[in-house]
Amino acid sequence: MRRRTTGTRWIASAGAVVGLFLLSAPAQGKSKEADKARPPVVDPRAEALLKEMGAYLAESKQFSFRADIDFDEMLPSGQKVQLSAIEDVAVRRPDRAYIEYQGDLGAKRLWYDGKHVTLFDGAENVWASAQAPNKIDAALDHMLAKTNFQPPLADFLFSNPYEILKQNAQLGAYLGLHDAGGVRCHHLAFVDKNIDWQIWIEDGTQAVPRKLVVTYKLLPGSPQFAALLSDWNLNERLADAVFTPLIPDGAMQLDFATVKREAEGR
Repeated sequence: MRRRTTGTRWIASAGAVVGLFLLSAPAQGKSKEADKARPPVVDPRAEALLKEMGAYLAESKQFSFRADIDFDEMLPSGQKVQLSAIEDVAVRRPDRAYIEYQGDLGAKRLWYDGKHVTLFDGAENVWASAQAPNKIDAALDHMLAKTNFQPPLADFLFSNPYEILKQNAQLGAYLGLHDAGGVRCHHLAFVDKNIDWQIWIEDGTQAVPRKLVVTYKLLPGSPQFAALLSDWNLNERLADAVFTPLIPDGAMQLDFATVKREAEGR
């Protein structure tokens, strides 16, 4: 759902669909001119709720949440299997972020302290660090441009999540009030050129996303990524120590490209 459709993956994903809206395959058989000529058709209620959710997150200067993730992995035999992960995210706008990811494909940690992005791969005991711009938006864009990499659920870290999410929508529908993890939510469904996606937004004073399902319809087997978002805390007081890299003794330092290449090789 990002404005770019590169085949990025979370480090050590080994080809799994674990990046939010970042594994879209190229569109086929349609010109850019045809796409521009066809205006998006989005239910006004779906548009308004997505915009409200984006504004709510944008106004939250510090927050944290947990994501229980399930994603499909396509085996060489063509069989589709499901793998899982848990991701914890902490954000302090405009220049701090921390992500801890642990799942079937390994454990990873990412720190952004306003000057550097640091990655640690616990499975291989290697880490990498690189300079980054001094705002979260620019740092995420920088990572994508320089290393073809962004962490899962990165779209919610941007200063304006609504603009990031809506930009490729061709169709959008409001499906009603449905449950997501025991929480009453507005259920929205969107069609992009390369993916179909659904989002559940909490019904109430806390307009946070509670669930995401993304279908990569142009990839073989139409694999899915699903995340159930919980433990939202928008009253966090996050100290600098949260965003300071903590690398174990004995871990080997590599450059970003090497860490990513070694991980994908596994």
